[in-house]
Amino acid sequence: MRVVNLVVVALALGLAACGSPKAAAPLPASLEDGDNCFAQRNWNCAAANYHGYLKTYPNDPAVNAKAGIAYTRAGHHREAVPFYKYAEGLGVITYDMYAGYAISLDATGDLDGAIRANRKALELVPSLVDVRGSLAAQLVRKGQPGDAVKLLEEFDALLKRNGQQPYFTAQIASIKQTAGLN
Repeated sequence: MRVVNLVVVALALGLAACGSPKAAAPLPASLEDGDNCFAQRNWNCAAANYHGYLKTYPNDPAVNAKAGIAYTRAGHHREAVPFYKYAEGLGVITYDMYAGYAISLDATGDLDGAIRANRKALELVPSLVDVRGSLAAQLVRKGQPGDAVKLLEEFDALLKRNGQQPYFTAQIASIKQTAGLN
């Protein structure tokens, strides 16, 4: 009886996480349902559907990346990392994959990996201010405040050259004050 109750609870949680019985498709899950959940920002549902889909089609590079992103956005960082790692091995090179990968690596304690992934995201799209700010904070935690300031000042200088206001003034000042840089 206890085993049956656990199965019922697990099914109920799956339905609640995905929001509807259709979204909690039995394995193999539906790629279409995963994409619909992703579009609706229902990250748990998207992750569950992509994960199920990948049980049948494990070498789909785009879906591995999307599964990682969905898990990250749902706050399930340990679950996300293997999907990113596999997607990267399959040749996925997108800024959003690397940005999400960095978040999950940082959340799981892999600071060096997070720095690497954020650098790759910025190589692809240098104007990502959220990634740049996160990378600067990671560099400070790594004991490299000078590199963090340089990363932010370079971007602000580009903004100024284009007639825009600098973006990272407060973060730069905070890093300099905390690290004793002048």
